[in-house]
Amino acid sequence: MTLKSENLVDLIFNKLKTYKNKKIFLEKENLDKFILYLFKEN
Repeated sequence: MTLKSENLVDLIFNKLKTYKNKKIFLEKENLDKFILYLFKEN
């Protein structure tokens, strides 16, 4: 994973963890895998 994509994952992770309206159970590794899956080419 590149530094740029790692920073993006960190940013999304921090935003989701501080979201107050709903409880979100999230692990950074799972978010990593999900984002890599989204960017994966067919």
